[in-house]
Amino acid sequence: MDSEPPRSAPPSSFWSRSSKLLSLAAGLASKELQGRVERAVSRGEEVAQQLQRARVQIEQARDIAQSLGQLKGAAMKAGQLLSMELRDLLPPEASAILQTLQDSAPAVEWTEIRAILREELGAEALAQLEIDEKPLASASIGQVHRATWSRPGEEPLQIVLKVQFRGIAETIDSDLLLLERIARLFVAVQFKQLDLSAVFAELRAVLVRETDYRLEADSAERYRVLAHRVPGLRVPEVHRALSTARVLALSFEPGLKLDAFLKAGPSAAAREKLGAQLLDLYFHEFFEWGLVQTDANFANFLFRPGGHEGHAEGALVLLDFGATRDYDAAFRERYRALLIAAFRGDFSATLSHAQDLGLIDHREGPESQQNLYDLLRGVLSVFGDAAQPVDFRDRKLVDASGAALRRYYQGLTRSAPPAQLIFLHRKLGGVYALGKALGVRLDLRPFWQRLEGGAAAPPPTHRVPAPAPPSAEEREGRVVGAADAAGLVAVAQ
Repeated sequence: MDSEPPRSAPPSSFWSRSSKLLSLAAGLASKELQGRVERAVSRGEEVAQQLQRARVQIEQARDIAQSLGQLKGAAMKAGQLLSMELRDLLPPEASAILQTLQDSAPAVEWTEIRAILREELGAEALAQLEIDEKPLASASIGQVHRATWSRPGEEPLQIVLKVQFRGIAETIDSDLLLLERIARLFVAVQFKQLDLSAVFAELRAVLVRETDYRLEADSAERYRVLAHRVPGLRVPEVHRALSTARVLALSFEPGLKLDAFLKAGPSAAAREKLGAQLLDLYFHEFFEWGLVQTDANFANFLFRPGGHEGHAEGALVLLDFGATRDYDAAFRERYRALLIAAFRGDFSATLSHAQDLGLIDHREGPESQQNLYDLLRGVLSVFGDAAQPVDFRDRKLVDASGAALRRYYQGLTRSAPPAQLIFLHRKLGGVYALGKALGVRLDLRPFWQRLEGGAAAPPPTHRVPAPAPPSAEEREGRVVGAADAAGLVAVAQ
């Protein structure tokens, strides 16, 4: 943020970069297609005709990419999600280009932010606020400013104001339409018959929620009630008097960002405690509450060690509830049943549950069915006795599941990514990446026993060795990977 000047609107250079990148993606796909045409000369006229139709689609994509200068806001997140969920269905070059779409941006000029606040809150409320003009954070949807709220006859409150940029919500449908056309283009190049309509419907539903701060306020309040029951979790309080569809006022919560926390040199025990706390939180969210904050970006957590700014007890502070999603009890039980069946080695039940959840189309062949079963079995092996303790920094953990995931996806012809699991998998990818950055080694058997609904876990039979501090490279890593189809181990790259 410090390296880029403030802006009064989404900058043309920033969005032009997206346009150029996606135009490059179309060019790379065109080159790949040309190679396929040359290799397919001997395969018959029908194949050649299919390739020619795909070539026309590539040329159309060039025109689409030229218009992607308008891509901005919440749809940037959709581009990132597509790079995760469609990564193994797209040409590698296209996926790499989509991964460059970042949910970040230089800060908007204070005069523009103040104008939005005046429109949303009115002059009287704005006069009660002393706002730091330098934002705490800025992204593609909006930015966050710290403020002091002084009301007559009351003690001043330290708050933060999340302010949404102009015109963001209005661009979701048009931007998603462009992204969908590009995604369909690359799927066509792979000669797959995938219905992506449910995937984009899910993206739209969540992005619409993320751009209505009244809905985020509702989610934050619901989440705060649930998190209050769990020791060591903190969720900001919503201040409704200063909240609208485009402004969200929350209590200011002190804490350290991940890099600052790690630079402070926490003990191995402190890092391990946080890693276990993050996994514990996920199990509460999905298996118990059915309410999941699905964006586990590093910036959405603050770490509060014991004694930090006068707080005796340590805590994990949770931020940003725009991408919070509900999962009903029936869906969660089907998901649980799938995992239990795969862990126990029941192929028939695993396949049945996977089809019920939309992980695999019933028209896929035996090889794809076996690939899915092998994938799930491999992923769930991290809960077995032999795997303990699991070292989150071990590349073998993700390499094996990543290879199995690619084999599974590359053999599919009709199974699109399951829409209901897109954001759940994003959360798991973030939890894994946080564990990796913390450098933790954890015994995962108690978590599996919770999933199965068994008795409380017995104490470990061996002491988990203290992990070495994570390297600077690992501390600075960014979550860009995708969770595997089982949704338990993310492939973080």
